[in-house]
Amino acid sequence: MEQRNSDRKSVSLGAVVACSRFGLIRGQISDLAEGGLYVRAETSIVPIGASVTVTFRPDDQICHDCLSVRGRVAHQSLHGFGIAFEDIDAKCSAILAQLLPAMPLAPQRAMPVLRAG
Repeated sequence: MEQRNSDRKSVSLGAVVACSRFGLIRGQISDLAEGGLYVRAETSIVPIGASVTVTFRPDDQICHDCLSVRGRVAHQSLHGFGIAFEDIDAKCSAILAQLLPAMPLAPQRAMPVLRAG
């Protein structure tokens, strides 16, 4: 598993995860960082390594538009999956740089239960 390069921040943001193989999955982003996020979802059918796009609306005060970021599923648990960002564009990066410093740190958790993809 890849190591995180930045602190995870606690959030509660509705999200839609799009995967070409499995369609659209609705979930809730529970933590967010410069390099990725964790989506709590009722399904974790998206395999580790799958390419996905996550669309969410971060904060009305910073951004009125939805953001879409591309990434890969890095790990899974019984409650959802972690996504590592890939090719994040300048707009998304700037919005995250404004948003993340004001958010509380996410609590430390035990390592996720990994399942082969």
